[in-house]
Amino acid sequence: MIKKMIDGHAFWEEVAKRLSNGEKTNFFFSEKDVHHLVQGGKVSRLDFEGGVYFFIEEDTLYRLYYFLEKEKCPEVLPELPQPIILEEVVLASKKRVPSEENWIRVGLKPYLERQRMYLMAKNIVVEERQLTFASEEMSGEIFRMMNESFEPLTSLLPMKEELLRDIQAQKIIVAIRHDELLGFLHFGDEKQGCMLWHIAVSPKARGIGVGEGLLKDWFFAKKDSTKKFLLWVRMDNPAALRMYEKNGFLPDGRVAPVMIKTT
Repeated sequence: MIKKMIDGHAFWEEVAKRLSNGEKTNFFFSEKDVHHLVQGGKVSRLDFEGGVYFFIEEDTLYRLYYFLEKEKCPEVLPELPQPIILEEVVLASKKRVPSEENWIRVGLKPYLERQRMYLMAKNIVVEERQLTFASEEMSGEIFRMMNESFEPLTSLLPMKEELLRDIQAQKIIVAIRHDELLGFLHFGDEKQGCMLWHIAVSPKARGIGVGEGLLKDWFFAKKDSTKKFLLWVRMDNPAALRMYEKNGFLPDGRVAPVMIKTT
């Protein structure tokens, strides 16, 4: 039976206990995030022998998080009115537990896979660049380009309000020619370094170096304030992989397989 979570404090205490017990999980939210999700009425749970599923409801999907006791396997997933998305971050060199076969047995199927890449800032020869940050007037066009360029279920696209905040914080660099938006790069700071969240180039501007230029703009913008540049790239996007490798990015051994259960 699926139950809605209504007590953020009790939820966080349970999460902390399960983590301290060493249960297998893909749930790594902070205490603040947990309370925010529960207050927003976004979290439901399904308990089963040896584990629990947590479903976080979004506009068009449910994100699946789980805890499993040692040696326990996932249970069959329930039928929900929107697709269920499971995303994990695992080491490519280690056996995946639970295995892909276990998740297929309970109703999921492979959807896509990303790998994480990194570039140490000290290894970059940064050239002088003339940066152009997005203005608030560009927010509508950037939002449209984002939604046209990225796969909608797993790309974690920002809402318009979030996009506007990042524009105001100068976290979006743009390429402009003759007052026309050719592309943009959206980034943010994390504990591990500076993360590239989204990069997109207008279809009519592809093949002329816009994407690589945006990367170099990003390096120049953050060269004095970060030690490492990070990004996730889809394994089925060879053009993007080539561009990142050409600019010195290397895999760091982490991959993120994504699986889906459709209605």
